[in-house]
Amino acid sequence: MAETLTTTRLGLLGDCFIYAAPAIRSNVCRHSVTLACALTDEPLTVAVGAQQWQGRMLAVRPFVERTMSSNGRPAVLIDLEPLHPRYSAFSRPVGAEPVQMLDDQRFAGLTACAQAFALHALTGRQLHAAVQLQVGQLADSLGRHEAPDPRVLQMMAALRLDPGLSLAALGKPVGISATHASRSFVEALGITVRQYALSVKIQRAAGFYGSGRALTDVAQIAGFTDSAHLAKVWRRCYGGSPSLYFGEHRSAADGRVEHAWRQQVRLEPPLRPVVGTSGNQQTSSPAAARSAGADTAG
Repeated sequence: MAETLTTTRLGLLGDCFIYAAPAIRSNVCRHSVTLACALTDEPLTVAVGAQQWQGRMLAVRPFVERTMSSNGRPAVLIDLEPLHPRYSAFSRPVGAEPVQMLDDQRFAGLTACAQAFALHALTGRQLHAAVQLQVGQLADSLGRHEAPDPRVLQMMAALRLDPGLSLAALGKPVGISATHASRSFVEALGITVRQYALSVKIQRAAGFYGSGRALTDVAQIAGFTDSAHLAKVWRRCYGGSPSLYFGEHRSAADGRVEHAWRQQVRLEPPLRPVVGTSGNQQTSSPAAARSAGADTAG
């Protein structure tokens, strides 16, 4: 893997993203839960203040200022957005350590998924399904899954439409006060309403990877005050200027940006019988029937 992975690769999966690189070294504070996988026997190193963790698979809680290094070896990061259904499994436990060491042998499927993505062997809907499956199995090992309160889900949906909503405006439709809305949000997700709203804006901006759009346009569409505000938030989350990241992934045509979450699923209608020339019935999809008709029409 060390010899074959020479460029970065980014997969946008809607409620999470996956990033592969020949080496990783960063000092950031992200809103997302980060699952880090080493692709060689060399362990990853994560430092938070004076504490340090080393392992081939690590989970980092959101809004933790940390330094991460893959020690010059290839690695993959899977970042779960607050929108992800299993986000709270990693973000919510009260008093939990900022970094959790995971058993890379037990969850070898996650590493295999990460490696396949890095090598372009896993793409599109298959990539999305594989990541969701492996993350779900990992989250299940941490405890029983509990869906957020329906009122919190409604507030989350409202913020995705308008991240500028006040606590009072969020609480009113679900019949709770601003104080109750704030407390319920933290209990459900482990982050504040303001932090969630910021994550919505960042996710909107990230959706323009590979679009070639100007940063000023991206900032405005995503809900930031201006491009300077976007740059400040982006630098804290990802360790560099957004112009650097958007420039690196300017085009999706080279395969380095995988917009798996935007790909549509094509559903064929049920198969229907087709009478062959011998009089025997065969089954065929409408597409196949159209093709057969085109062949005979000539």
